[in-house]
Amino acid sequence: MSRRFYIISYDIGDHKRLVKVHNFLKDYGMAVQKSVFECWLTDDEVKAVVSWLSDFIDRKEDRVRIYKLCKTCLKNVEFSGVDDEFTDEPPEELIL
Repeated sequence: MSRRFYIISYDIGDHKRLVKVHNFLKDYGMAVQKSVFECWLTDDEVKAVVSWLSDFIDRKEDRVRIYKLCKTCLKNVEFSGVDDEFTDEPPEELIL
């Protein structure tokens, strides 16, 4: 089961929907900013996330973006500020 790295960002117009989206995504990744998650996902998990979000968001008010980053791109990630060091491999607990 191969995992790939995704960044999921969102702008949700309603506070209740915002909280539900945030809580849903906590099951799939780590919040690195208020509306940004970093996730190591399988193909099936990506499909589940996309399906749930597609059914849940209000397409007239909300915006969600899912970016898949390749291994080469991950090696070029830069960051600053409060955070653990970024790794370009999935955490050990996700490797089966």
